[in-house]
Amino acid sequence: MLADLRDISIILLAIESIVIGVILLLLLWQVRLLVLLLRDEMKPILKDAQETTRTVKSTTQFVGTRVARPVVKTASFFAGVRQVIKSMTEPLYPETASAKKAGGSSVPSPKPSAASTPSDSES
Repeated sequence: MLADLRDISIILLAIESIVIGVILLLLLWQVRLLVLLLRDEMKPILKDAQETTRTVKSTTQFVGTRVARPVVKTASFFAGVRQVIKSMTEPLYPETASAKKAGGSSVPSPKPSAASTPSDSES
């Protein structure tokens, strides 16, 4: 009885080993197919990504040299012209110009002191 149980368990283990071996072979086959698929599909994707990168690089270089640099030079030139015009139209002494606009003289008038008030001189 014990020998029959031993023989049956050996047969079951052998069948299980065969099944596991077949499953491992199928798994290896699927991994191989996956690797081939990735290789065949990823190469074009990587080539497209590299081409896009080159296109973006050349576009940014073109925009930098043909668009951005002239715009910056023109804007800086006009900023300089505007500053020259501003400095030529502003007065040298802004405080005298503001006094003239207010209608006063260019020389500030002295404030009366407390000792020279008329009420003190009368008493």
